[in-house]
Amino acid sequence: MRTLPLFFVVASVLAATAPANLALAQSTPSDVRDLVGARGSSGEQALTSRGYVNTGGQTGDDRVWTYWWNQQRGVCLTVATVGGRYDSIVSGPAADCRRTAGPATPPAPPAPATASGQTETIQFARGASSASRQATITGRQTRSYLVTLRAGQTLNVNLQTSNRSNYFNITAPGAQQALFVGSTSGARYSGRAPSNGVYKIDVYLMRNAARRGESARYSLTVGAR
Repeated sequence: MRTLPLFFVVASVLAATAPANLALAQSTPSDVRDLVGARGSSGEQALTSRGYVNTGGQTGDDRVWTYWWNQQRGVCLTVATVGGRYDSIVSGPAADCRRTAGPATPPAPPAPATASGQTETIQFARGASSASRQATITGRQTRSYLVTLRAGQTLNVNLQTSNRSNYFNITAPGAQQALFVGSTSGARYSGRAPSNGVYKIDVYLMRNAARRGESARYSLTVGAR
């Protein structure tokens, strides 16, 4: 069993004496702040999709600590899970992730949530502002949908599925991480496009369901106005 990092002990003491929202803002990186409170399985999928790799962990009396390394950013996270949910996420030294500190590698193109699959461009019929697509995915398969938007347009996406482990992610043009992660945010999205370009919607199964070879029959409705 690994020794609990000193920085985490100190962080825990500080958190107990400072307002909760202040401690969160100071210790939790902004790109993973939304995952505090997420279920462990959902959080694992989200961290992986954002470029983090699990490098190990340890178990305490009432919680489990796991360590996540992001090579592109040179960031090591310590995630504390209590009762099946992420209780805290704090950054620490690279050594906690069994890595050597140094400059981060150049950004790489964003990877899909699972193995790549078919890609389809969605074009709305004349006079229509939405379109629906039905398909089935199995295991690590994904299906991707591309839709071109103008900055300020509202994108609406709704997923109806036969499998509760079936979700979708949305990635903005040129982005290094998903704009929306369904496994932590649900099966519906509505938001304004931050820039002009082609937005990608990836439909996938969560890792545990994919490993079991499960299938999902789904209907995806995409609208823009």
